[in-house]
Amino acid sequence: MGWSSQDLGTNMLVDLQTFEKTSWKAGEEPDHTRIFLTKSQAAVLANYLLKASGSLTPVKRKGFLQSLFD
Repeated sequence: MGWSSQDLGTNMLVDLQTFEKTSWKAGEEPDHTRIFLTKSQAAVLANYLLKASGSLTPVKRKGFLQSLFD
């Protein structure tokens, strides 16, 4: 079970491998789901998954000009 991705310039292809519990125990091959996304869509999905899992989202760094005014 796992996932992989391919960089296609402005897009990407995400390949997910999943099992149902019974097929995992029976040693069957995983199901493959391929998702074609823009990189913007991939970033939104990544942010959603981070929030849904309860993980912290990456902290946005301050820009150069903003750091001068703080």
